[in-house]
Amino acid sequence: MYLVFKRVIIMLIVSGWFATAKSQSVYVGETWPNIRFKEVLNYHKPTLEFSDFPGKVFIIDFWAHFCKPCIEDFSHLDSLQAQFKDQVQIIMINPEGKDSTIRFLKRKNKIYVPKNIPMVTGEKELFRKLRMLGYLWLDSSRTLRYSANNYHTTAANIQNFLSNIPLTFKQTRIVEDLNIDVPLIAEGGGRWLDSVNFYSYLFHHEFKMSELPRSIPGKNGPANRFYFPNTSILRLYRAAFNNGSLESYTSMPMDIRVKDSSLFFPPTSEKFDENWEINHQYTYDVKVPMSRAGEIYTIMQRDLERYFGFKVEVKVLKTDCWVLEPLDRRLFISTSGKAYSSTGRPKSDSTNRFIHWPSDQLWLKLKQYFLLFSTLPLVDRLSYTGPMNFEIHQNVLRSGNMELLKEALKKNGISIRKTKAKIPVLVITD
Repeated sequence: MYLVFKRVIIMLIVSGWFATAKSQSVYVGETWPNIRFKEVLNYHKPTLEFSDFPGKVFIIDFWAHFCKPCIEDFSHLDSLQAQFKDQVQIIMINPEGKDSTIRFLKRKNKIYVPKNIPMVTGEKELFRKLRMLGYLWLDSSRTLRYSANNYHTTAANIQNFLSNIPLTFKQTRIVEDLNIDVPLIAEGGGRWLDSVNFYSYLFHHEFKMSELPRSIPGKNGPANRFYFPNTSILRLYRAAFNNGSLESYTSMPMDIRVKDSSLFFPPTSEKFDENWEINHQYTYDVKVPMSRAGEIYTIMQRDLERYFGFKVEVKVLKTDCWVLEPLDRRLFISTSGKAYSSTGRPKSDSTNRFIHWPSDQLWLKLKQYFLLFSTLPLVDRLSYTGPMNFEIHQNVLRSGNMELLKEALKKNGISIRKTKAKIPVLVITD
């Protein structure tokens, strides 16, 4: 869920971005043409061109209405623009149309609206090809020099950029020609051999595998093979101890009891490391003979223990959590309806409607939604296993507001309360 924080990856290999530059491919080191943007807000003219800002360097911020971390950066970006107004021009670009963006900013009246930054709107084609959010840094000749995340965009980095001092943050590279039909150790003629840390395979790497999907044994992949690309150590441990549960391994409660937690969590304050995330990125790939498929989780657990050295076990502990309980069963119990679709998708306009869904499938969806509202675990005490009806407006999901979620659940005959309960917790110790 990107959404989740602005950990953004910039796709640097894109062909034909703009109608005015169809032959333009975007690589670091290439010079951009003088592109003309036609739908512009917060600017003294209805159109904008790079040539409007002679001698300045550019920071281009790609954002979207649904991206909360992007919006939270508005004030920070505006202050940087004011600070470097004579040398730097920040330009904000989003895919939604001009009128839609105006309505959005009015409706979200608590949002800080930049005073010093032009806002280019309606760039749907650009976003379709770019596919991600983030920052691009161009020098005064419009040559692309860096792709960046929000935490790279600091006054210190901008000053170094202006002074031609090389910036130290690492840029993500996208591997677009990945062949997923062969084991990773053999892919590309063995081009990843120097990245393999452990055989079965455990990669510690600084690139993104854009085409490699996640696979869970017995669910959407062969029971004797699965892989988890571009992931953290915490997610690797959650996956290893998931043991085939249909519940998302990303939501398993954890208790980290180690002296040095920097392997699991990024340092803060004076120890802040802008390269922490990319330096702690792993891909795990394991395949076993079909006769040993039942051991695949044990093998992964053993691999992680051998490499990282932590003691890990699942314990039933009393911990803070949220509990779902029945309020009015008549509202969520379904007595008739069209058979559940194997696609697992709700009917939706502005409201997601789950009609006659199996309770176990709906539970998985509710847990997925709940990650938008709280980091605490969610416990099911509805005591019901039949087909269910449930609906929730998409604005509630976008809000992340617990009170709005409570009201939405209440309309479905369900209550939610915070309490302590004994639940399985993954405990990690030195």
